[in-house]
Amino acid sequence: MNQNPAIGHNQQPKMTARGVNVFYGQKQAIKDVSIDVSSDHVTAFIGPSGCGKSTFLRCLNRMNDTVDSARVEGRIELDSQDIYAAAMDVVQLRARVGMVFQKPNPFPKSIYENVAYGPRLHGLARNKADMDAIVESALRRAGLWDEVKDRLSESGTAMSGGQQQRLCIARAIAVDPEVILMDEPCSALDPIATARIEELIDELRGRYAIVIVTHNMQQAARVSQKTAFFHLGSLVEYDDTSTIFTNPRETRTKDYITGRYG
Repeated sequence: MNQNPAIGHNQQPKMTARGVNVFYGQKQAIKDVSIDVSSDHVTAFIGPSGCGKSTFLRCLNRMNDTVDSARVEGRIELDSQDIYAAAMDVVQLRARVGMVFQKPNPFPKSIYENVAYGPRLHGLARNKADMDAIVESALRRAGLWDEVKDRLSESGTAMSGGQQQRLCIARAIAVDPEVILMDEPCSALDPIATARIEELIDELRGRYAIVIVTHNMQQAARVSQKTAFFHLGSLVEYDDTSTIFTNPRETRTKDYITGRYG
């Protein structure tokens, strides 16, 4: 792996994982996964329920730290820095590697305060005008500004499910992360809200490295350029999305794509 930081981010992966194993107590959930995540693509993790894709996703910003029994082995780097190193500030890491969960989880605060929370925590705004600009920019990028600009003081929890999920995306991008992890971000949404989130992912592509876990293979085919297929805790195959869906190398991938199991 090339360690030269002078290389443009187009060549060097944003995040790399090498030989990652995850255990919950005695049970091994992830087996020897190695993968590169680029800034230029949306990467989809697909596979049947319980195959480890969400568990692995949560390793990328150390969300598994919150589970007492979890143990992560191997090496995961962000811009060639070991994210599990003792010196790594986890709060800072989670600002750089944002997360959007399966169920929209806005804070029980105003729309404005939901977006301002992270920038305030990290001291990104010098004054009210700065914060206003950050909030507006994040809501614009999340495709929400025109819908909410006249009701920023209303509660984020009073919005529709699709709006709440876009608010959570705005909240993630307000701290200007480098990577956005999305764990089945549309599974609780209706088809119209899902289409909006998919459009949004497409608009955000290239600005952030985006990794999405999805049960929905059509969604993976629509939004991603790279797809990783997980099965029973192992990474079976990782390639261009078009290759995975039209010409996979592995029989297990082919069987999953064609609906033999899932």
